[in-house]
Amino acid sequence: MKKTIISLAILIAGMGQLYAQQEVNFGDFPKPVPSVSSLATYANTPVSNATGLSDVSFSLLGLPTYNSGVSLNVGLSYNPMNASENEPASQVGNGWSLFAGGVISRSIVGDVDEMYDNASVSGYEKNNFDDIYYYSLPGASGKLRFKRNIQNNTFELVNLSSNKVRINYVPESNNATLIIKSFTITDTKGIQYIFNDYSRSNQNPDSNARGGRIYKSAFFLTQIKDANNIELANFSYQKDIKYKTNGTTLLYETCKLKTITSPGYGKIEFDNVYEPSMEGTMNDPYKVDKIILKDNYNHVISGYAFEYINAYKRTLNKLKKLNRNSIGTETTEFTYSNVSYGEPSYPGINLAVLCPSYGNALPGNIEVLKKVINPSGGVVEYNFEPHQMYFNRADPNYLNTIMDGDNYADPAVQYLEPTKDIIYNTNQATDYSFTVSGTKPRKIFIAFGYDELFTPPLYWDTNTPPYVDYYVTNNNGEQFFGTTCGANTITREFSLAPGNYKLRVTGSGGRGLAHIFQIAHLPLPLKNSTQIGGVRIASIKYYNSKTDATPTKTTKFEYNSFSDSNASSGYAYFPEIDQNANTYLLYKNVKVTNDNDSNGYIKYYYKTPDDYPQEPYTVNGASKMYWPYYAFTSGGLLDKKEVYNSQNKLLVLEKSEYTFADIPGASDYNPFEDVYSKLGWLKKTVNTSISYFDNGQSIEEKLETNFNAFNFGVASTKNIVDGNTVEQFYTYPETGYANLSNAHILDAPVLAEEKNDGKTVSKAETKYDNAGSTLPTSVLATNLSDGTTKTTMKFDLYDEKGNLLQLTSSVGIPTAIVYGYDKTQPIARIEGATYAQVTPYIQAIVDASNADAQNPANEQALLTALDNFRKTAALKDFQITTTTYDPLIGTTTTTPPNGIRVIYKYDANNRLQKIVDMNGVTLKEYQYNYKN
Repeated sequence: MKKTIISLAILIAGMGQLYAQQEVNFGDFPKPVPSVSSLATYANTPVSNATGLSDVSFSLLGLPTYNSGVSLNVGLSYNPMNASENEPASQVGNGWSLFAGGVISRSIVGDVDEMYDNASVSGYEKNNFDDIYYYSLPGASGKLRFKRNIQNNTFELVNLSSNKVRINYVPESNNATLIIKSFTITDTKGIQYIFNDYSRSNQNPDSNARGGRIYKSAFFLTQIKDANNIELANFSYQKDIKYKTNGTTLLYETCKLKTITSPGYGKIEFDNVYEPSMEGTMNDPYKVDKIILKDNYNHVISGYAFEYINAYKRTLNKLKKLNRNSIGTETTEFTYSNVSYGEPSYPGINLAVLCPSYGNALPGNIEVLKKVINPSGGVVEYNFEPHQMYFNRADPNYLNTIMDGDNYADPAVQYLEPTKDIIYNTNQATDYSFTVSGTKPRKIFIAFGYDELFTPPLYWDTNTPPYVDYYVTNNNGEQFFGTTCGANTITREFSLAPGNYKLRVTGSGGRGLAHIFQIAHLPLPLKNSTQIGGVRIASIKYYNSKTDATPTKTTKFEYNSFSDSNASSGYAYFPEIDQNANTYLLYKNVKVTNDNDSNGYIKYYYKTPDDYPQEPYTVNGASKMYWPYYAFTSGGLLDKKEVYNSQNKLLVLEKSEYTFADIPGASDYNPFEDVYSKLGWLKKTVNTSISYFDNGQSIEEKLETNFNAFNFGVASTKNIVDGNTVEQFYTYPETGYANLSNAHILDAPVLAEEKNDGKTVSKAETKYDNAGSTLPTSVLATNLSDGTTKTTMKFDLYDEKGNLLQLTSSVGIPTAIVYGYDKTQPIARIEGATYAQVTPYIQAIVDASNADAQNPANEQALLTALDNFRKTAALKDFQITTTTYDPLIGTTTTTPPNGIRVIYKYDANNRLQKIVDMNGVTLKEYQYNYKN
């Protein structure tokens, strides 16, 4: 039968990959809880120009608390690093993370730390602990681990982040090892975050040993308390247990956030839906269907509904905003597309096509976010591209590997170059000449195929099927048979010295084609970059509508070196400590251009860990390396920013200088093998901005900021502008404030001073004289002429929730404040009265406000009660202002001392619609139009 001559197109078309999906058990993964483990990405790789990541996030819902410094927010964020094949799709879709509450997740290094939990069994040992814990809570995040003293079997918690949070833990009762029962993290405001709830996973559930190893895979925020132990929030969870198919072996126990409750204010409810079809796949089997905000009396305020497309991975398709009637009023849509890691472009042939053994596996295509279609119909288009890392192809050592064609070292620049096509016919000849050029031996590849096999000669052994084959011979008669370069290929490779050769066809005879190739390379100079896994943002385009073909604005990002346009400025780094985390790139140079305006462009320069080079270091007599301040520099530090106009004229130059120091008493740690570092703190920054003008003049502004080791907060600032110097100094409660330090309140300034050109212009001190409380009691100001101090404000009385009930001015005039709506809102302010003077008359308005919160139809009764309160004879000499509210929506009325009431009206979407006076006359009206 006639055979078709092998062509490159057929070879390419015949290549493919087969994918087999196995049942997934996340308990065997280094990051065992799919929807929370992805949060570690944000801790390891910050979103910035330096990392090539664009901020794609949405604020969804929020709840206030009795502490104004603590809000309970729910947000949605997209990160393409969480959309790779190796990352499971979360409860809100592939690449998306839901930020709500708080969690301490684990990264398992090998086996779980507490694997040897029974000292009486054979094989027990005291193993080193190396798992990494990532903590994420409102306002703080970081990493921690446990260090085990093998000899004493004691354990030390080590905070691996440069912050001043206090982390405590409670262990289970176990003498064999450390098993964590709960965590408490206290921030520098004294806010306590208590993690009592946890999920469980099973590592190797098919093991004969106890059906695998069940362990706590993440800890979840259960309660928030302030520094005075007032409960600010509590969290409840949906805890489902799933078993393996045998019905007795635990596979995992969920801990899905169900409610966030702010006592007195309301709650956020999460509707989690189990999808059996997602079990055992690279998806969290639970999805978030809805989140609903409700007030303290269960009235719906607003919410969001999530819609998905379920394919190989759960994909977020739509996000719908719900009004107080649970009706969808705004829809945001999302589309996605693949980013391809394309084959290199060169004039020849990719060697891997002919020789699979030389295949250079490219990263798999990754599906990432493409478009966000806003409720208005406007579109934001995100265009990602593969990362490009710096690779020095001008290095002589590198060039030696590719120049002579004797080695296939770099498929990005090397390819097969055809040197001769031989059409053979054994009826005419069996030897065909070709030449190998050059001065050194080189690799030659021959793709040999046949078109027709001839009838064998009479002497042919009838037991042997007809065939054609070949070998290569030189002028000395040496024979070279070559090596087949991969399975299922007709290509062989030879190493041949320069000279003349013959291809000799053997076998029963036939005719066909032999392609002869040699290794060539792209012309010099070569581009000093190489493609690696992961994506970076290339451009962001903005359209007025889905049907528009031309964007109204385009922002482009370029990452080439500013000093060498032929080189990438990207360098690879590793998250410290966690060997399971992915490598990421930091770009030293990023150029951002807005194409569709005349604003020019901005050049960003970043410092990376390599700008603080490693130094020789000795550990227990062994030679190691020390990498200073790696924790600070590993996210990239802005070094310089240059703003140019469209004519390439420099308009503004901003420079940043940093001074670091090791944290006092900090031990060294081992972020990588044979590399050590210490946690540091930012001691000082100097930011200089120079503006250049057309007349050749310039203005320089310099801002120096000094930080302190006590809380890593701002100690002083010095701002120098056009010869004038303004300085500010802050003192924190380091000594003499036992009530604050016992509660771990570190960042409340107790003394603030301002100077202008060296002369003090203001100085104020905040006092905390109540030993049983952490709330301020007064503010003192210094008389700059004689140095005496005077009380400018006294905070006389607080309720049990921390609400200020009475204050007194510098001239001794008191003001009483009455709180209603379950002590969440001030409903009356009485100037001139003490709280004791108004206490006998407030119960009616407090009760009426609570009734209004319970049923908005009761607002008129509240207004009547407030009017009666204002008319109270005992209060006639005081200035009274009263206010009513729709909880979690806004103010509904304000009545000042003159009695002229203002009324605020809202639509079903909780937007202020109009402001009217007490006669219904419209004072202001608001209309809302979406902006793209």
